[in-house]
Amino acid sequence: MSGFPPVVRNDWLGAPDGLELIPDGTVTTPDAFVAGAVACGLKTSGSLDLGVLRSTRPAVSWLVDTVNALPSAPVRLNRARDRSGFQAVVVNAGQANAATGADGDRDARQMSELAAGEMGLAPEQVAVSSTGVIGERFDIGKIAAGITGACAELSREAGRAFNEAICTTDRSLKGGAFRLTLDAGVVHLGIAAKGAGMIRPTMATMLAYVTTDAAIAGDDLRDLTRRAGVGSFNRISVDGQMSPSDTLLVIANGEGGALSGDDLARFGDAVTAVCRWAAIQMVKDGEGADHAVRLVVRTARDAGEAEIVARGIGESPLVKTAIFGRDPNWGRISQAIGQALARTPGVPADVGVRLDGVPIGDPGAATVMERAEYDIEVTLGRGIGEYQLWVSDLTHAYVTLNAEYHT
Repeated sequence: MSGFPPVVRNDWLGAPDGLELIPDGTVTTPDAFVAGAVACGLKTSGSLDLGVLRSTRPAVSWLVDTVNALPSAPVRLNRARDRSGFQAVVVNAGQANAATGADGDRDARQMSELAAGEMGLAPEQVAVSSTGVIGERFDIGKIAAGITGACAELSREAGRAFNEAICTTDRSLKGGAFRLTLDAGVVHLGIAAKGAGMIRPTMATMLAYVTTDAAIAGDDLRDLTRRAGVGSFNRISVDGQMSPSDTLLVIANGEGGALSGDDLARFGDAVTAVCRWAAIQMVKDGEGADHAVRLVVRTARDAGEAEIVARGIGESPLVKTAIFGRDPNWGRISQAIGQALARTPGVPADVGVRLDGVPIGDPGAATVMERAEYDIEVTLGRGIGEYQLWVSDLTHAYVTLNAEYHT
């Protein structure tokens, strides 16, 4: 059993020694982080829909975002600023402020300016995120009132409320906090994330905010944030769809000497593990999903080919429905492999498929597929390339939810 529920598979996270989950921890568990959240009328449900998160002491940051060719207004705004200088973020859920033109750009800037004014920061120090329906402009009056309210209630106790406010179709919160024991002492990491559909790297329809009271040099934080994104949110897929809003922001406000050497390496591994923990929860919470599967493709020509095959299998609606139906259907996987490798030279010499170590033709394979989490391992016999991808199944509930989704 994993030490990091609700992810059961301990071998999926790659957590370094000394990383512990803090019961009831949140994104504001690390020192000198506060949050606020309100319902300002953006969600038709009346639920919390606007949140603010900030460091109360000087911090360094880094941010990575979507590669979608039509990014949202907040993504464009954040890119125009110094990614190393964010001290806070303001987030709304309900409307994504994407495909909203010049009006959307003005709205994103105004969100940043309003939040900065309430907190005594420069607008350039406040990142902006929006999530929800694409193509609809939100009511900036409601946003302004929400920002004022959220900033008036900033506290360390509001970490969970912030996490609730950023969610859309999520069935569960994806957040928590961890303690990491290093040679230099104990540091803490917190995370608040959302994502359940329109999930396809890079990065997913996801927002994730990581906080830490570790002292990190700016260049080191940039490098480890990029690695964490590649090793976590860029390795998941629910439906193969890429959002215009995806953002991962890491803020570090530690004081004293910056981590270095083995401590820095272990801290980087911890950030990746925490992000992977949240990313796998997105797969488990994939709209209507029943199963989370790790696809491991081995002995491909190279890592690039292995990724192509993993995505070909994991994003095939035929394979995904077979996973939902607990059907160890060799033909579905074989077809997906062949399609992924179409027009590549040569024929895979030795294709094999195992489910948690059980050959797919074995009667025990169907039993494996009853598990909520399991591995599908594919070997191609073409080289030494390897890739891992976490995917969900495709259920009746996914079709129903997305047929009716229009907040």
